[in-house]
Amino acid sequence: MPKTLSKCLACKAYTMKDGVCPSCGGSETRSVYPPKFSIDDKYGKYRREMKRQLQQRKPEQ
Repeated sequence: MPKTLSKCLACKAYTMKDGVCPSCGGSETRSVYPPKFSIDDKYGKYRREMKRQLQQRKPEQ
């Protein structure tokens, strides 16, 4: 099974370990790769609506 690159959310370090950051003592890591592209985007409508809501809320802050 090939290993994938992950990035620590706390210290921003890259690692090959899944789930745990060895640099900062066990903080959560996430994959750095974008999701696969699909023409049949099942959740595109919801994602665009959430983006619009976040953009409208930003000037208020």
